[in-house]
Parts: sequence; structure tokens; C-alpha cells
Amino acid sequence: MSSFLPPIQKVLTDAAILKDGDALLVALSGGADSVALLLALHELGYPVHALHCNFELRGTASDGDEAFCRRLCHAHDIPLSVKHFRTRSYAQRHGISIEMAARDLRYQWFAEVAAEQGAQAVCVAHHRDDNIETLLLNLIRGTGIHGLTGMRPISTLNFQPSTINIQSSPQGDHRGLLLRPLLNVSRADIEAWLTERDQTWVTDSTNLDPDAALRNKIRLQLLPLMEEMNPRVRESLAETAQRLTEAEALMGDAVREIQTDVSQPDGSLSVSALKQATSSQTVLHEILHPRGYTAEQVRDIHDTMEGESGKLWESRQGHRLLRDRGRLLMQDTDAATPKQGGEGTFLPLDGLYEGPHGLRLLIRRQAIDPATFEIPRDSRTACFDLEKLTLPLGLRLTREGDRFQPFGMNGTRLVSDLMTDHKLSLFDKERQLLVCSGDRIAWVVGLRAAAGFEVDDHTRHVITLTLL
Repeated sequence: MSSFLPPIQKVLTDAAILKDGDALLVALSGGADSVALLLALHELGYPVHALHCNFELRGTASDGDEAFCRRLCHAHDIPLSVKHFRTRSYAQRHGISIEMAARDLRYQWFAEVAAEQGAQAVCVAHHRDDNIETLLLNLIRGTGIHGLTGMRPISTLNFQPSTINIQSSPQGDHRGLLLRPLLNVSRADIEAWLTERDQTWVTDSTNLDPDAALRNKIRLQLLPLMEEMNPRVRESLAETAQRLTEAEALMGDAVREIQTDVSQPDGSLSVSALKQATSSQTVLHEILHPRGYTAEQVRDIHDTMEGESGKLWESRQGHRLLRDRGRLLMQDTDAATPKQGGEGTFLPLDGLYEGPHGLRLLIRRQAIDPATFEIPRDSRTACFDLEKLTLPLGLRLTREGDRFQPFGMNGTRLVSDLMTDHKLSLFDKERQLLVCSGDRIAWVVGLRAAAGFEVDDHTRHVITLTLL
């Protein structure tokens, strides 16, 4: 076995990939890296199925790459699937760069084919030099320990269209794997292996890496300068990344333990407990960085987390963090609430209503004898005289300036003041719902019922709403 092949074989062995199993999907661009990966896996005896993406970005050159891939696979009797993408129109439609559009389209298709064929894994041709450049790129921009570990040879690919989520994978779990078998192989070794076999490849003049310009500076200027100081700098950086990967695993265990200690039952973080934690800023970084918060934001959050309530930070991924009464409240993107107000919806007169953010309202209409009927008194239940209501009842979010007359009080007050009295956070205020009778607020859900709809001696029919 060539010295080129053992590092590739090790990745497949660690991932528990079987030679007599279903095919391995191999991303094939026609470049040296992907050609070497495909032929090496084929030579090692693994069943392979090549996937080629024609992004239609270079006219006849793109078609030439496709033709090369077809000839290569035909010569080695390797199955090939080809997909054409209208990359520019996709990028315009979604408001993203050409590079990000190509990435999304590529991985979407890989995921679909993998799911259809029950493939053992999807293999891509990132190599050691790519990983070193990624490490240096992250170091130049500023990063945590994760950014210094580079790419992983074994990752999991979440097969969901338009949502590509790559995470580290435990060894032996080969369900939905993304493999990088060349990650411990240098570009020079790849080209040398192909040259020994008189195997040609194509050169893609369009680099779809959004960091191509900076990577070129690292590759052509920074790394040669570093090699003048240490001829083995590439090997050293690769070894450092591996040691940091192991250190990250240990630190991850420690961070999870500390996060458990500082977390409140509602999922928020206790500021006082966080301040007492060892390396509290590092812990905060490890919690927030995956949600898209920058190092500068994490620093600001850490340095001001004992300030007054109400300070809000939003990450580049749309997550939000709120400083509120000695806690840091985290709201992820999928929990974000629409702006205040909105058209709302109508409630049924009977039955179970299930709404946004886990809302469940049990609605019951009944005839009563006012002399014996016992009115519910807890804040999670509202009971109204049916004849005093304008039906159907509406349900909506609060709006700025909303006022109502609380039951048992003279005059009106702002709903916002009521929410403040109940110490609701900004996130809770944004989610606060109102039940309305026509244009009038009948119930600030879970907090206070309004006057004007109450059950009295003349009531014969009631409607009861209970928050489950």
C-alpha cells in the first residue's frame, strides 16, 4: 500500500466504513484533490459513487470540467451523478453571495442523494494544507479554541435542505457522515500520487471559497515566510491543531459542567454564579460563540453583565441575549417573536386552542346559576359573562400604548406597566398575549382580567379560558 493511502484508510476505519457496505458518495470537481480522493477510495476497494456539480458559472469551462469527470468515471467504471445549478439566480433570489449559494446548493444535493441511496457517508476532498490555511485564517480574525482546531476528518451532516449543520461526530457512528479522508495528506503528496499514475486533472479558475483572496495571501506569502523560520511548520501546525482538538474535548466537558452550575431552571444564566466561575469570560465565549456572538460582544457582555436590566445584544445569526435582573436570558432565532401588535387571530368558543410559543388555552362555554356558580380566582383563568362580550374573541400580541381597566380598579392603566409590575423580561413582554372583545382588552393572558365583562347576579352564560 502506498504511503499516500494509510492516512485515508485510517479515517475510514475510525468512521467504521465498510468495504462491502453501501456506496460512499464522493464530491468530484475534477480538480487534483477530488480526483485523488475518488481514485484512492476506489483503489482501496470501497464502493464509490461520484457526484459532480456544474454551477454554470464559467460557460464552456464548466462543461469541460463535467466532460472530464464523465471520462474519468467511465474509464474506471465508477457511477457518476451530475447536477446543473442556476447558481447566480439562486444567489440573487436568496440575497447571498455566489460562494454561499454554491455551498448551499452543493450540500443540499449531497444530502438528498445520501438520503435517497442510504449512503454510508459523503466524502469531500479538503486536505491538510486547506486545514492549515483555515487555522491561520481563524487566528488572524480572532477565534476561540474551536477555530484553532480546524476542520475534522469525521463530522455529521444534518440532511435538511437549506439548513446545513456540520458538527463533530463520535467515532463509530456512521449515520449521516461527512468525511474528509485527505485531511492528513498534503497537497504536494496528492499531486505526486497522481503524477505517479499519469493521472491528469483540471484546474478551476473560479475559486468558490469566499475567503479566497486572504487564503491566497496565506498560501503564497505567509506560509513561505513561516517555512523560512521552521521548514516543518506545516507539520507543526497540523500537530498543534490535533492537540487543540483533544484540549477542546476536555474543555468542553468542563464548560458543560460550569454551564450546568450557572444555569437557571428557565434556561437563563445566573450572573452571580457566572462571575464566580473559573475563566468566566471563556465559559461565556464557549456558550455564545456558536450562536454567532463576536469576541467583542462576548467581552462587552461579560464586562457589563452586572449592570441594569434591559441591555440587549443580538448576534449575527439573529440570536438575542438580554440582561435582566441578575440573569442573562438567551433567545434563539427560532424563538424570536414578531413585532408587537399584528392582526392576531380569533378564538373558538369551545375546545382546546393551541397557539404560538406553546400556548394552550382550554375554552369552555356553559350555562350557570349565578347563585351557586363559583368564579375561578387564579390568574391563569379568566371567566366572563358571555352576553357582555363581542364575539368572536380575538387573540393578539401587545401593542405600544395598550390600555385597559383592570377588574376591581377605577380608571385604566398601561398594559406595559402591568407587565413591569409582574417583573416580566423584555422577551416575556414581547410574547405577552391579549384576549380582546372587539377593540377592548378583556384579559392580559395569565396576568389580569379586565373590568366590564365580569360575572354578576344577572349572568346566565359564561365563557371560561384556562391557560394550561
